Amino acid sequence: MLPAAAKYGYLNAKVRALRSRKLTQEDHHFLLAAKDLPACLSYLATTSYSSCLPEFEQEAPELRFLERQLARPLLTDYAKVIRSLRGAKQQEVILALFRRFEAENLKILLRAQFAHLTREAVSHLLYPIAHISRLPWDTLWACTSIQQCIDHLPPDIFGRSLQNALPQFDAQGRLFPLEMALDFSCFHLLWEAIYGLGKSYNRTVSKNIIALYIDILNTLWVIRLKIEYQLPAEEIVNYTIPGGNIISLTCLNSLARVQDITTFINLLPHSFHQQLSEIKDWGNIDRSLEAYFLHYLARVFSGQPFHIGIAVAYLLEKEIELSNLITLLQMKALNFTIKESRARLSWQLQENGYVPAS
Repeated sequence: MLPAAAKYGYLNAKVRALRSRKLTQEDHHFLLAAKDLPACLSYLATTSYSSCLPEFEQEAPELRFLERQLARPLLTDYAKVIRSLRGAKQQEVILALFRRFEAENLKILLRAQFAHLTREAVSHLLYPIAHISRLPWDTLWACTSIQQCIDHLPPDIFGRSLQNALPQFDAQGRLFPLEMALDFSCFHLLWEAIYGLGKSYNRTVSKNIIALYIDILNTLWVIRLKIEYQLPAEEIVNYTIPGGNIISLTCLNSLARVQDITTFINLLPHSFHQQLSEIKDWGNIDRSLEAYFLHYLARVFSGQPFHIGIAVAYLLEKEIELSNLITLLQMKALNFTIKESRARLSWQLQENGYVPAS
């Protein structure tokens, strides 16, 4: 315990200080209660998100611009966590988790290349990651073809995976194989970084967090590929991410073949059943599994505190907060009722516990 406390004491203190700046139950209540988008943004300006909100007088700014601006606190916290770590192997875990944002920006870059759009035309869709990322973005945006972009990426960071996916891209004439290659590469890099920590409690906690994260992502990917893309079951399994803990490849294969939502839920691990027992619509599964994951992450903070899993749990928690916040703003813009909004947010379980003062 003492060596771990010496190694991760500062990280633990830093993460808990950052976590104290998350939106509270009171914030959730008043954001949900806001009558419209401008009122919601006015309240948000009183929270830790105030520094990334643009000034506006009467008309609220465009949501597509706001979404990436609201990611600034999360990405700033990534930088702070990385600086709080002493060892290169520990930093690499957080950098590997961060690479998912690099991958999202690369997807936008590839889509722009594919559609012959300029950097300026899609700049509002890019995450503000320049202060952390070391990829040669200016060089990549100057490229005139997708092949050229891939050639300029480091082989060990996305380059090799994209090169391997190029034949499928050429054969299909669509970006889906390249985008999936980026997703697979992110998790490959993450597992490499976690196993680089050696056999320790430190690695075990991080491994369990990411494995559950993958189990939930795979479940949601099966639903999306089945419902939205209508892919055949045998193809769906090829696009799931290896590394889950409690959902096997056999189970994913069965889930891909099921059409009835009740049977689908019953095939999932028993630990998910209580969270999903009342679900009757495919569209509600994602928020319920997010809420389950949030409860799991919260438990990480009640155990032994001196390990890098504390940082991994916090950053994923913060990411879900951001996702819910963006969803809420979108619903306010569409004039959803409070009841409709609450049903689509995984923070609803926390918000329900808040009773406003009379």
